[in-house]
Amino acid sequence: MLYAPEGNRLRRIDLARADQPPLRQDVLIERAARDPARGRDVNGMVCALPDGNGGFVAGEDTGQPDAPAGWGVFSGDGTQLAKLVATSLAEKPDPYGCAFDAQGRLFTTEIGDPGFGAGNGQLLLWLPEFARGAPDLPARACKLATDLGTATGIAVDPGGRIYVAASSGFRIERFSPPFPTAADAAGGCGGRDATGAPRADRVQRDTFVWARPQDGLLTYSGLAFAPNGNLYAASVATGRIGEFAPDGSFVRLVLAPSGWLPPFDGGAPQGLAVDAAGTLYYADLDLRFEGWRLRPGSNGTLRRIRFAGGIPQAPDLLLRGLEYPDGLGILPGSLAPARPR
Repeated sequence: MLYAPEGNRLRRIDLARADQPPLRQDVLIERAARDPARGRDVNGMVCALPDGNGGFVAGEDTGQPDAPAGWGVFSGDGTQLAKLVATSLAEKPDPYGCAFDAQGRLFTTEIGDPGFGAGNGQLLLWLPEFARGAPDLPARACKLATDLGTATGIAVDPGGRIYVAASSGFRIERFSPPFPTAADAAGGCGGRDATGAPRADRVQRDTFVWARPQDGLLTYSGLAFAPNGNLYAASVATGRIGEFAPDGSFVRLVLAPSGWLPPFDGGAPQGLAVDAAGTLYYADLDLRFEGWRLRPGSNGTLRRIRFAGGIPQAPDLLLRGLEYPDGLGILPGSLAPARPR
């Protein structure tokens, strides 16, 4: 199942039948404005809980700013079980990325203030007990970085290293273990950030790749690993998806539009996801200029790139007419049964 937040709702698409029209899809979680009783405003990446019971984590900012933005913990039927909330250095906190490592630890990104030069996006580590209850969940988080330029996509490699796309920082940052084991000094998180929240004492980080203007890779957004261990990285503002080897060397462009200015014929890829067969999916923001400002359009899409003999094929269109489709996730399951409404 492809989980695709858009317009503050959470859509699901049955990938097993994606080649048998009509496309089977539903809305698992409706936006709060349409379903005040049970709806939630969901956005960003969607990550399966490691217990295998169908639950997941996704960005959730219902009622912002009256209610704090954070990451919702949901059961498989879309019921919210808990909410993870961290302090932010941004004027308007904006949760986006999520990823679990092999030890069941959750890593999330908070975008920070948008635009170039802000540099206050965050990478947070949540300890495995994060889902056991609220409201003291913030005490179980440890900040690994608070200086990322528009922090969006996250990916984890087999060695447990965390990759974070810093869009306005023109780079992909990499964070290496060991990571803190608790949100206190004994667990390696005895520091404090500007808000007084726990911060890691020591962090091993480096820049995995910088922007590659010669290939049109500038504003890194979505990240996802290919089955061969290479990393796919979207560049949303330039309409491209690049592929990098584990040593950071550039391999090729997987998606390249015919022009250099939006709107692009292949869309503006924001979120990425890869299924078990190696097919690459991306959420297209439909970026276009309004005056001198680049903004998402009203015809966002979901698309996929299949590979034949290892060669990326032209993108297939799955859905169109979407409102700000920003993140993706692939989870096991089926459309039925949906929760009653």
